[in-house]
Amino acid sequence: MLFKKYLVKPLQVIDLGPYICIVQEYAPRGDLLKRIGKRANLEEDEAKIIFRQLLEALVYLKSVEVLHRDLKCDNVLFDRANNVKLADFGFARYMKANDWSMTFCGSRIYAAPEILKLLLPENRGMKYSGFASDAWSSGVILYVMVTGHMPYDENNLEHTLSEQITYPRSIQLTSSLKELIASILDPDPMTRKTCEEMINSDWLRTTPYQFFS
Repeated sequence: MLFKKYLVKPLQVIDLGPYICIVQEYAPRGDLLKRIGKRANLEEDEAKIIFRQLLEALVYLKSVEVLHRDLKCDNVLFDRANNVKLADFGFARYMKANDWSMTFCGSRIYAAPEILKLLLPENRGMKYSGFASDAWSSGVILYVMVTGHMPYDENNLEHTLSEQITYPRSIQLTSSLKELIASILDPDPMTRKTCEEMINSDWLRTTPYQFFS
């Protein structure tokens, strides 16, 4: 399928006894976190292209029943033409759309509230929707792209679960972008926007699908 283009391609798997070495496609343009760091934050027009490509990758993964479970700026790489290459499937697993997960994995600051709750002893064994949690993580990536900051404080779990989204005063964002971010970073996974809905949002609807060669 076409949207496989947005995934880093594995080239070889080498068994080294206690270790497995995976040789994968080279992404010479670095990762998204470094790109943001060089400029403090990205302009909306650039963020639209990157986010749209990321969503196409996630929609493809969902179509083949794969959860990524470790979405973060560090794992969004770029090829020579600056196309997104989603990498690091170390926590990925197969899961049907209506199945539930019970495992805490990935990076805490990108994790959805329902996953963070698993850190509390009274919530161990609680189930959550994996695809909704991947959607949340994509929203954190979007927020970081356009602000250069994390939306929440990873050192204060209770605050993170109840905090309202705020933006740096020095950065002006369109209302349609803020509305999209709020709908993705929705604490309720049942009403949180899906990747398909994000593509059809007011902010992204007019952004054409593009793959640069």
